[in-house]
Amino acid sequence: MPGSWLSICFGFASVGLMLGVTVAGAAADSASGTLQIGAERFALKSVFALMEKDGVEADKEKLTVLLSDAPVPDELRKASDDWVYWADAQARAGALHGVALSIDPVTGVWRGGRLLTRQGLEFYSETVSSQELSDLIFKPAGPLGDQAAGKVSMKKAMAGAHADAGAWTVEAEFRTAVVRRPLVSGVLTGAAALNSPQYKAVVAFFDACRKKDPNAIRDAMDPQGREMLAQMIAGNKDEALNMFAGMAAEAAALKVTKVTVRGDSAEVEFGDGKPGSEAAQSLRVALAGGEWKLAR
Repeated sequence: MPGSWLSICFGFASVGLMLGVTVAGAAADSASGTLQIGAERFALKSVFALMEKDGVEADKEKLTVLLSDAPVPDELRKASDDWVYWADAQARAGALHGVALSIDPVTGVWRGGRLLTRQGLEFYSETVSSQELSDLIFKPAGPLGDQAAGKVSMKKAMAGAHADAGAWTVEAEFRTAVVRRPLVSGVLTGAAALNSPQYKAVVAFFDACRKKDPNAIRDAMDPQGREMLAQMIAGNKDEALNMFAGMAAEAAALKVTKVTVRGDSAEVEFGDGKPGSEAAQSLRVALAGGEWKLAR
């Protein structure tokens, strides 16, 4: 299944503890409802929505909607994973409560997402043979594109990943602008991908990882990545460097398949070249100070 090495490494940081357009006018957004987790009830007053690449089918998009009791900071309201790391840390600190919905923008079906708890962001999902059997109900109010609106509810509570937290349920409605990824400005394959500055930035990062050189790893990252790296090193330096080295070793068995450029950010994709293989990974790079660097 396609994924991101860097997401896995940065996930370690939160356990141990793609650039978009800013939402136009938070005043136009509205959200109201409640989230019940065990005996605790939280008022949902804020919403943030973005269109992301589907984690299972790379050629599809998914609509992610975060309903929470506190707003996502303006500087994080963009099409990247920055809001995810912020929400995870805030949830662990007990400062943020909410639920993220993963919705198919074509069918309007909600089948899973992430719940914010004191354990951070916890994935949840539902598999049913027909939509009529689903306990997760989303009723959109109009098309899901540049805008998203609708009501979300559940037929019954869902058990959480941690028994002590209790089952949870949500009932809310929202209306918001949707943040989108920048349009594709270039697709590189073959020799063009190998010679691209985006791929060379990834190579520099992997070289630093193999050497277990924290300064070189830092220099290969963008400012946001450097902040998370510092947290990882402070938490457990040896474990963090071993994880990065393992990621670089795994990458050695794969070849770059495509570089998709979206303005000042890009996705570098890898695979083993075998038909139907799930040995695929991707890394995101972004321009920082005029140079391409690894990004979260």
